[in-house]
Amino acid sequence: MKTIWKIYKRDFKRLSKNVVALVVAMGIRILPALYAWFNIAANWDPYGSTDGIEVAVVNMDKAYELEGLKFTIGDQIIENLKSNKQIGWTFVDDKKALEGVKSGKYYAAIVIPENFSEKMSSILSGTIDAPKLDYYVNEKKNAIAPKITDKGASAIQQQVNATFISVATETVANVLNVTAAELDSSGVTLIDRLTQKLQDVSSDLGQYEQTITAFANVADGVSQLTKAAQLTIPDVKNVVANSNNVLNNSAATLETSRNTAGAITSTIGDVMNSSESTFDSVASLTNNALNNLGSDANNAADTIEKATAACDTAINMNNQLIDSLSVLKNQLAALGGDTAAIDAMIQDLQSANAKQELLKSQIQGAADHIRQSTANADSIRASINDTVNTGKTNLQNARNSYQTSVQPSINTLLDNISTTTASVSGLLSATDGSLSNLDEIFANTNGALSSGKDALNHTKNIIGSTREKLNNIISQVEAVSRDEQLNKLIEVLQKDPELTGNFMSSPVQLETTSLYAIENYGSAMSPFYSVLAIWVGAIVLVAIMKVGVDEDDMIKGIRPTQAYLGRYLTFMTFGLVQATVIALGDLFYLNIQCLHPVKFFICAWVCSFVFTNIVYALTVSFGAIGKAVSVIFLVLQIGGSGGTFPIEVTPPFFQILNPFMPFTYGINAMRECVAGTYKYAFWGDLGKLLIYIPFALLLGLILRRPLMNLTHFFEQRLEDSKLL
Repeated sequence: MKTIWKIYKRDFKRLSKNVVALVVAMGIRILPALYAWFNIAANWDPYGSTDGIEVAVVNMDKAYELEGLKFTIGDQIIENLKSNKQIGWTFVDDKKALEGVKSGKYYAAIVIPENFSEKMSSILSGTIDAPKLDYYVNEKKNAIAPKITDKGASAIQQQVNATFISVATETVANVLNVTAAELDSSGVTLIDRLTQKLQDVSSDLGQYEQTITAFANVADGVSQLTKAAQLTIPDVKNVVANSNNVLNNSAATLETSRNTAGAITSTIGDVMNSSESTFDSVASLTNNALNNLGSDANNAADTIEKATAACDTAINMNNQLIDSLSVLKNQLAALGGDTAAIDAMIQDLQSANAKQELLKSQIQGAADHIRQSTANADSIRASINDTVNTGKTNLQNARNSYQTSVQPSINTLLDNISTTTASVSGLLSATDGSLSNLDEIFANTNGALSSGKDALNHTKNIIGSTREKLNNIISQVEAVSRDEQLNKLIEVLQKDPELTGNFMSSPVQLETTSLYAIENYGSAMSPFYSVLAIWVGAIVLVAIMKVGVDEDDMIKGIRPTQAYLGRYLTFMTFGLVQATVIALGDLFYLNIQCLHPVKFFICAWVCSFVFTNIVYALTVSFGAIGKAVSVIFLVLQIGGSGGTFPIEVTPPFFQILNPFMPFTYGINAMRECVAGTYKYAFWGDLGKLLIYIPFALLLGLILRRPLMNLTHFFEQRLEDSKLL
């Protein structure tokens, strides 16, 4: 051990007595740091300075007008780019742009063609023609620049897509009059208006019923009050005239009720059409899933199972129709109408529900077979399509029965009400004519009054029955207005078109949370360039300093192990100084981000200790060849350590080398210091790095002895060349 320390002390004593050697030693200590600092500074913030990359933009787009809507997409793109400072957008004509890209003046060019707006609006005209942006890029000028300009072009494409989706969605909503005000007038307000009309009719009939009752009461005492009745004839005429007005108003109201009821029955027909279309949706969904069965069975099974939700929706819709038709059947039966068509329609709807249930069972069975890899796509498709076709046939039969029999029965009901009102009106007209000759009628007062009283009672009964039916209709309409599904549909449709457009253009917002955030690109690259500089420093040491140890008067009889360790202490000292200078410059000159500066120094020292051991052992064992091998290791580690690009994107050869490269663990440990540590990752990386020390000592202290003669032979031959 004393000999080792003597060699170490003698090295620095000799160094201190030679000025030239001191200058060279200072250069050795600083040179690796300069290598690291220049590279880190050059890469400090390249992606934050992309506004200097000139990209030509040409707008040849012409405004286009379709159905009163004017599209100027090209102008919108230019306005947005003028406020975008991420890239040096330059606005020129097409000739200058293309020539500039060829000459290298511009890194790329984006040309908006003259039919861009026209093609963008083609979706509204029914003939879709996808628009294109012409993109020209000079890939010769720089390797990285095309990647940056590609991002700029993609950003423009995404911006145009988002803007157009927003505008198109809002425009389509407006064209279809899907606004809150319109929905109020054709949805909820329609039901309220219908209810009010029916209530008005019921109220008018109630008033007329009271009038008839009053006539009957007058008839009971007319035989005792004939003289008084003569005095009241003018008043009775006024009452009759007012009654005729009431009946006229009632007839108009009934006509409105007929029209409104027609609208309701039309709505029922639409619901049946929607239920029928559910079969088509299920068939389409299952067929698409079965077509994709070969690529992803589990995904196909999950997709098929989703079709059961459509079946449940159709079953619920059919059940609501069955309930409504049952009520309608009772009303027609009360009037003596034929209910056979309604019975047939209900039976068809029930058959359709049975097919829906069968379809659900088939869908679930198909999904189970697919997951068990026992599915026969053609058999499943045939079975489901057969059930779908049978169900659709049942619904079509129900719709035909509804249109040919049920709806006419409803119209007949309203016609009966109208006929009854006309009869009452005729009766009042006859009564009015009779009052003109009341003096003659008094001769047969008893018989005439008896007949009139019977007629009035019959009319009163008809009006009472009509009022009861109207009240039932009012109850059904109010039940429809309280339907949760209908209200939910109206609520969704009443969305603001502008808000809907914004949602469609960007339905998903990305919220980014950075873990172990790094301030700039230079700080992110500092671990790679610092570790690289430390290895370069070790190579510089063996290139400048001698690894052989000589004897003198003070030190004699030096054994190989002593010479190896004594001279290595000198190399280690220089290496640690190099690492310290590199770390100091990174932290206090370049001001890189570093959350754990103390660990950063420790990592630099451990890297220097390991790297100098490896390079020193190779040089001592193989001489000049060992120095060359050190350079080869350096080159391999630059590509195989994952210091620049992720190791996963490099060729397989470098991915295989990655776990065996010292750079890998030195860089990972420094990254923990720069961005923040994760549990014990820092110490784990340093531990893996120190594993190389025993192998270096094994080579330098033990394996080099059998190689000494071979190494000496190669060095002698190199000397003989007088060149190497």
